[in-house]
Amino acid sequence: MRSELWFTFFKKKMKMKKSHKDSVIEEYEKIKNEIISDQVNKIFRDHPDDHIARLEEMGFTYYDDDGDDDELEEQNAEAENQRQRDLVAYFEGEKDLSGSILALYLAEKAEENPNYPLIRRYYRNANRNLKALLLYGLGQHPCRVDLLDDLAFFHEFENILGILIDRYTIACEQTENLETFSELARNFYHATSPDGYEALHALQEMFAIGIDKRKTIDFMIAEDAAAEKDASLPIEF
Repeated sequence: MRSELWFTFFKKKMKMKKSHKDSVIEEYEKIKNEIISDQVNKIFRDHPDDHIARLEEMGFTYYDDDGDDDELEEQNAEAENQRQRDLVAYFEGEKDLSGSILALYLAEKAEENPNYPLIRRYYRNANRNLKALLLYGLGQHPCRVDLLDDLAFFHEFENILGILIDRYTIACEQTENLETFSELARNFYHATSPDGYEALHALQEMFAIGIDKRKTIDFMIAEDAAAEKDASLPIEF
């Protein structure tokens, strides 16, 4: 259920020009969604045995969906082109890890219609070659948001919390773009919060008072503190 709430495989973003009013509305919705996500995270962390009842108290409706349809789709998925066949060969241990394999993976992600079920099958099986590919990619591009998202998705099927923390920490430390840093820090928080890790507080200790990264983290922590105060209030959907 957690993966359905927070992780979308191969996310695509569209940047559009917006009026000031649209931007304000979008920012409001973003904050509202983050508050809801924070509350859901807290429920999974604090009430693992009765999270369904707690979520229903918040206004969510629970549907008994065990993912059988997705699994069947994944089992029946087949490679549709040479790139996908090469990726499958790598995942199955028939090809060695290399820069060209990483390029194939990134190209598949960039496709307008990637073969989601085929690739997702290897996530669900916690394929060790897929994990090696993600770590290799992050070794080449430590601050790539999409690869860190993919690693977080992999964490849904194999507990790699230590690796996830390490890679997000490296990315937050190395990126020089403050907007990217903000996105990484927030994703870091959402990816590890269900496991009880306090990513924002860990990042707060990394950066000296007064520098931009520290100011950003301090602001996020203040936002979360405000969200905690609102946690007991009913949510209007």
